[in-house]
Amino acid sequence: MASSAASAGDGSKDPGGDTSQTPARISKKTIENAKSAASTAVGVLGVVAEMAENVPYLGAVSKALTTFKEVMEEVDVCKKDCRAATSEATEFIDLMGDFEKKAGSSAGGKEGELRKACKELSDAILKCLNTLQSLGVDSKRKRDRIKLLLKRGDVQSSVNECRDKMRIAKEKFNMIVAADTNRVAHEIRQHILPQHFAPPTQTVWSLRAANIIFHGRESEVEAAVGLIVQRAPARVAVLGPGGIGKTSIALTVLHDARVKDLYGDRRCFMSCEATATSDAVVRALAEALHVSLEKGCSTQTARDRVLLSLNDVSGIICLDNFETPLESDKQAVEELLNDIAALSSVAVLITSRDTSIPTIKWTSPPLAHIKPFSHDAALATWDDIFHERDEYAVKLVEAVDCMPLAVTLLARLAFVEGDAKTIWARWESEHTELIRTGAKEHRLYSVEASIDLSLKAINFQGAIDVLGMICISSGVLYNNQILKLEEGLKGHLSVRRAVTLLKQLSLVYTEAPFPEHPELQIFRVLSPIRHHVLQNHVADDVFLTLTDIVMQDPIHWDYAVTVTFGWNRPGCRERCLQMVIAFPAITSNIEMLSQAIEKARELEPHIQSRLYGQLGHALNRVREFEKARSSFSQAIELDEQMGDRQALFEDWKWWIWTFKYEFDGREDECQHLDEVQNAIQKAWELGHDESGVWDQDYNGYWDLTWAQHFVNEGRRKLHMPVVHRSGVYSGNDSTVDLGFSNRRAAYNQLLSKSPPPWDLSSILETIESTRRASSASFEGSMSPAR
Repeated sequence: MASSAASAGDGSKDPGGDTSQTPARISKKTIENAKSAASTAVGVLGVVAEMAENVPYLGAVSKALTTFKEVMEEVDVCKKDCRAATSEATEFIDLMGDFEKKAGSSAGGKEGELRKACKELSDAILKCLNTLQSLGVDSKRKRDRIKLLLKRGDVQSSVNECRDKMRIAKEKFNMIVAADTNRVAHEIRQHILPQHFAPPTQTVWSLRAANIIFHGRESEVEAAVGLIVQRAPARVAVLGPGGIGKTSIALTVLHDARVKDLYGDRRCFMSCEATATSDAVVRALAEALHVSLEKGCSTQTARDRVLLSLNDVSGIICLDNFETPLESDKQAVEELLNDIAALSSVAVLITSRDTSIPTIKWTSPPLAHIKPFSHDAALATWDDIFHERDEYAVKLVEAVDCMPLAVTLLARLAFVEGDAKTIWARWESEHTELIRTGAKEHRLYSVEASIDLSLKAINFQGAIDVLGMICISSGVLYNNQILKLEEGLKGHLSVRRAVTLLKQLSLVYTEAPFPEHPELQIFRVLSPIRHHVLQNHVADDVFLTLTDIVMQDPIHWDYAVTVTFGWNRPGCRERCLQMVIAFPAITSNIEMLSQAIEKARELEPHIQSRLYGQLGHALNRVREFEKARSSFSQAIELDEQMGDRQALFEDWKWWIWTFKYEFDGREDECQHLDEVQNAIQKAWELGHDESGVWDQDYNGYWDLTWAQHFVNEGRRKLHMPVVHRSGVYSGNDSTVDLGFSNRRAAYNQLLSKSPPPWDLSSILETIESTRRASSASFEGSMSPAR
C-alpha cells in the first residue's frame, strides 16, 4: 500500500480514482452521529434476538446506514471503495423503505436470518467507524492526515467488509420480500384453484445420505457450497463424465453444514435416471417434495401443482443425472428447468455428463468440469474399501486413470478375491469387462454400463469413429493431429463437429499441458473409456481409414501403438505388415517382423536388411541371442551386397553386442572372444571413410570401446594377455575405471588429431590435459575480479 500512498501524495491518480489532495477533514460530529446510530442498531438487534415478539429494527438499521453514507461521502481516500459502499447502502435503504410502505410487516420464515445479517452489518459499520476515527479521519493535524494516507489499506479492508455484510443482508432481505410476495399470491390462488391443490402436509424433502467414503474433492465441494451460500438462490451445474463422482459431490454439498443452515429440511435430492420425459421428472419431483397429486391428473396440472408448492418456500433441489430426460425430451425438460430456476427462493443443483446444459442464468463463476481423483485420493478410497495396499493396487489405480467408479469397483473385487494381484492379472486380459460387481448391468455397478450410457446419447456415427481413432492413438491426440484427421477425412465427416459432441458428452476432455504454450492442447480419453471403445466400438474400416492418414505423414503419429492394436485384428494384419515394411522400427513384435520379412523377400535388399536388423533387436530383448546374431548376420549379408558401409558398421556393432548382452558379468564363459575381437577390428575399419576419416558419432565410438572392454575382461578372467586396450582402465594391470566424467571432451580432442582407436598412452595424456584445463577454468571463474 506504500506505493498507493506515494502516488496519492504526488498528484497522480490512485487505483481507487482519487486525485491526490490531502484528505478532507470529517467533522467529529458526523462520525460520532454515525457511531451512535450504529451502536443503537446493534443494541436494538441484541434486544430483538432475545424476545419472542417482533420489535421494529429496520428503522435503526436504516438510520445507521444513512449516517454511515454521510461519512463515506466525506472520506477522501479509497474513493472507489467508499463510493461502492455508499451505493450499496443507498440500495439497501431504498429496499427497506419500499418494503415498509408496501408490506408493513416482514415474512416470519427467514426473519431470524435477516436479524442476524443486520446485526453483523451493524457491527461491521461500527468497527469501520472506529477504525476511521483511530486513524484520525476527524483530526485537523497534518500528521494524522499523512497517517491516514499511509493506512489507506486498513480503510479499504474495513470498508469492503461493510460492503460484504451489506450484500449478505440485502440477499436475506430480498428472500423475505419474495417470500412475503409469494405468500400473498398463494393466498389469492387458494381462492381460485380447486380444493385438491392443498398445500403439502410434509415439509421435509427427500434427501439421500452422503457417501461415507469420500476423498479428494474438497475444492469442488467448497466451490459449489460457496456459490450456493453466497449467491442464493444459486443455479449450479456439476459436470463431468460418467463414473467421475458427480453424484457423490452433489450429496456432500447438500449435507454441508452451511447449506443445511441456509435451507434446513428443504434440501431435495432426486435422481432423473428413470425419467425419460418432462412429465416423469415433474411426478418424481412431486414425490420427492411430498406434494400430493390427484390420481390421473394431467401433465400441466401436475406441473402447476409442483411449481405452486415451491412458490412460498426457500430450499434447494438437486436433479441428479439430468442428462437422461434432457436427451429424450429436450425442449420440455429445458422449459421445466427454466420454470424452476425462475423461482425466487429455490436454489437449483444439477449433475450431468452432457455439458450442453440448458441456457438458464447459471451462477457465475461456473464449476470446473470434474476430473478424475488425484493419485492420493484414489489410493485413500482403495484403502477404505480393501484395507490392503500393495504394488498391484497402485498399478490398478493408475491403469484406470484414477477414475472414481473404476477405483471403487476394483477395490470391491480385490476385497472379494482377497488380493490385488489376482485382479491385476485379470485386468491385463479383461480390461473394462472386469470392472463390475454383481450380474446387474447398471451404471453404478459396471464401468461398461456407465460408458455405454454416454455412447448411446451419440446420434452421429462419425463421432464414435473419431473417438475410436483417438483411442487407437493411446487415447491422446494433440490439436495438430486433430487437424490432420480433419484434412484426411474432409468430404467424409466433420472431425470438429465430432470432437465437439464428444466433449459435450464428457467422453473426451482437453488440457493444456504446457503453460508456456497454451495453444498446444491435448484431447484425452480416460483409460476405462479407451479400453471399452477399443474392445467394442472400433470397426476394421476405422483402423484402415486412420492408417491411410498416418502413413501419409508418419512423423506426427505414434506408429507403434497403432500397429500393435491392428495386429490383433485379422482384417487389419495386412495393413500392419505394410506399415512395418515401411517403418520397421515401429515394432518389437517378433511374429509381425518375421511375417514382414517373408512378405518383403521380393522387395529391395535395403528394406529386407532393415527388417532383419529390427528383428535382431527384438530377439535381443527376449534374450534369444543366437537367433538375434543370425538375424544381424542376414542384415550383414544384404548390406555387403549393396556395399553400404554405414549400414554394415551398425550391423556388425549390434552383432558384437549380442555377446555382451548374453555374457555380461561372466565374460570368461564366452567361447567366441577371438571371433568378437575380429569383428571389433572390422567395425573400426567400417567406421572410417575411404580417406580414413572417422565418420561415426561419439556413441558409435563408445559402443566399440565397451565391446573391447568386454573382450578384455574375458581375457583377464582367463588369465590371457590383453592385446587391444579399451581405454576404460588406466593400465594393463589396473582394473580401476578411469572414472573421468568429461569423456566426450577428451574424445573430441583426440579426434582432432587422429581417428580411433587410440592407444592407451594417448588417451591418458589427453584426459590429464583436459582435467588440467577444466581445473584452471574453474579456478579462474572463482577468483575475484580485479
